[in-house]
Amino acid sequence: MRRLSLLLTLMALSACSATPWARLGSSIEADRLARKADAQARVRLASSIEADRLVRQADAQARAGNPQETTRILESVVRRFPDAPVHDRALYDLARALVLAANGVPEYRQASAYLDRLLREHPTSAHAPDAQALRAVLGAYVAREAELERLLERLKAIDFEFERRRQP
Repeated sequence: MRRLSLLLTLMALSACSATPWARLGSSIEADRLARKADAQARVRLASSIEADRLVRQADAQARAGNPQETTRILESVVRRFPDAPVHDRALYDLARALVLAANGVPEYRQASAYLDRLLREHPTSAHAPDAQALRAVLGAYVAREAELERLLERLKAIDFEFERRRQP
């Protein structure tokens, strides 16, 4: 009799406790999701801090007159931290560093590409107006440079023809 009473009590408890177990399961799932979101937020914060540190380091390199190192650091920031709050600044500073290349060969086309990316990915950035102005100047310069290259090739062809006619 005692066993029967214990069995009935367990059955009654198990029938009544289905809802709390379900709530406990959803609570565990909610807790797991909250921990995952918290971990992701910590990773984003750490990434943001690292990106900001690297941008400051690139700025120090630029002030020290080392545009090649500045370019290397900023390219790393642009590639590794596309969601960082300083991404727009990194793109703008990278374009400027490419224009001021230390080896005397500025990379205007690559700088223009980074400015285009800044304007496309961060249209409301505080750097957008300056990027638009610099992009316009670089576009005009690149067009003029291409025109001068065509003229130089034409002069070479004329010179070659002139030298060919002079030879007996």
